[in-house]
Amino acid sequence: TVGLDWNNTVNELYVMQHGRDDLHRMFEQYYTVKDNAELPAEEFLLAKKGSDFGWPYCYFDPKQDKKMLAPEYGGDGKIQGRCGEIEKPLVAFPAHLAPNALLFYTGDQFPEKYKNGAFIAFHGSWNRAPEPQAGYFVAFVPMKDGKPGGNWEIFADGFAGGDDKKASGRVDYRPCGLAQGPDGSLYVSDDRKGNIWKISYKK
Repeated sequence: TVGLDWNNTVNELYVMQHGRDDLHRMFEQYYTVKDNAELPAEEFLLAKKGSDFGWPYCYFDPKQDKKMLAPEYGGDGKIQGRCGEIEKPLVAFPAHLAPNALLFYTGDQFPEKYKNGAFIAFHGSWNRAPEPQAGYFVAFVPMKDGKPGGNWEIFADGFAGGDDKKASGRVDYRPCGLAQGPDGSLYVSDDRKGNIWKISYKK
């Protein structure tokens, strides 16, 4: 877990989990190079006392919509084993996008749909070959009563500097941190060149 934030509307802690790497490189008998690029999901989770999300024994396969047993512990991409009882994520994001920050928006500047919703900064991938690299954006998840209230969407993009740069992973900027200003603006930091952007809404 890298990104985490407290949701004051339900008084609970939420976290963003980075999925694992190297399924094909280490276990090519079970996983294809495409599997390596598309597995496992990056997970948005509600963390409570006693929560067990399966690490390191389990990973979430969004294609099968199941927690699967990791190959180091007897898995082969088909076996659930002990992972069949493990809690699924609230949202399963594409693999290797690297969610590095989570922020629940409590300001009044943005339109009502953003109130108490979750912003997530995706640092972007380096390991989706032979598929194009992906990520490098800020996503938004609408929330209602502590659960996702609709599909996630890309809120802020363009940090990569163009499609070619994004596909290669040689990007201009990589979103890393999020903060909310006193006026309700959203700040996004970058750890490639040290930039900070302020995102404001004007009616």
